[in-house]
Amino acid sequence: MNALRAVPTEGPDDDAAGHDAAVLDLAPDTAPVAAPAGDPTAQELDELDPRTDPESLTLCALMWSAESADTTRVAAALTPGDFASPAHAELFTIIAALITENRPHDPASVAAVIHRAGGGQKDAPLRRVLADVVTADAPAVAAVHYADIVLSQSYRRSFHIAGQRITQAAEQGPEDELFDYMVQLGRQQRAAWNRLNTFRSGTVAEGEGERS
Repeated sequence: MNALRAVPTEGPDDDAAGHDAAVLDLAPDTAPVAAPAGDPTAQELDELDPRTDPESLTLCALMWSAESADTTRVAAALTPGDFASPAHAELFTIIAALITENRPHDPASVAAVIHRAGGGQKDAPLRRVLADVVTADAPAVAAVHYADIVLSQSYRRSFHIAGQRITQAAEQGPEDELFDYMVQLGRQQRAAWNRLNTFRSGTVAEGEGERS
């Protein structure tokens, strides 16, 4: 049996109170998550060659792209939490907002948003990352292709994180809540799988692209 099929679906008879009482809160989908053991550290992420890094290539392609259905779909489907690098997540937030507002989202426009925010020296690292991303030399037409890779990597990272949460729950949670919590995590993972497949089908699931 497929592992995801083994997770029961939501239904009207579900004990909602039991799920609300899960032992650990799930991290919001819009927040970048810490890299699991074995994944690149923050320093290693900073040292990735933008020309081979899917996150950099996605951002680069978006910034050089003209307004199109593909550009809008990528901006709506991805969330900051899909990026392992916090700096990439921040840049994506800026780019996606510009696309959503039908404003220019080229590198100069993104840099202007950072400058207007008044971060000064504090935002110097972000401006350096932007300069690196621009050199990725990704073709605008490849934005969907690279976004698919980012979503795929995010999906796999979510399993590492789910495993860490199950381990923490096993060590710290009341035993009568453990199964409900595991089911809750299973539903989250299936939703992530459906989200990836929805993107690959060429559509955006209802509710995607909402940003705080």
